[in-house]
Amino acid sequence: MSSIFSRLNTELENFGRRAGAALDEGRLQIELLRVKRRRDNAARDLGMIAYHREKGVEADQKRVDALVLKIGDLETQIASIEAQIATQKAEVVSMSDTPVEEEAPAEELDPEEGAIDEAAAAPQADGTQ
Repeated sequence: MSSIFSRLNTELENFGRRAGAALDEGRLQIELLRVKRRRDNAARDLGMIAYHREKGVEADQKRVDALVLKIGDLETQIASIEAQIATQKAEVVSMSDTPVEEEAPAEELDPEEGAIDEAAAAPQADGTQ
C-alpha cells in the first residue's frame, strides 16, 4: 500500500516540475515577444530615417547610431532568451523521458490457488455438495 502512495507522490512531484518548467517557458516566450517588438520598433524607426534621408530630409546621425546599437543589443537579448528557451525545452524533455520504475506486485497469485474445483463445487447425485 505504501508503494502506491510513494509512486503517486513521485508522479505528483514529476507533474509539478513539468508544470513549473512550462510556466517558466511561457514567461520566457512572453519576454521574447516583448524584446522582438522593441527590436521591430527600433528597426521601423531606423527605416523611417532612411526613407526621409532618401527624400532629402536631414537625419541626425547620433539618432541613427543609437538605433543601430539598440537593434544590436536587442538581437543579443533575443539570442540569449532563445537559448534559455531551448535549454528549458531540453530539461522538460529529459524529465518526461525518465521512465518510472514499475514495481513488482507484492504477492503473485498462483493461478491454481484461486481456481474453483468445479467437481467439488457441483452438487452430487445424492444431494450433497
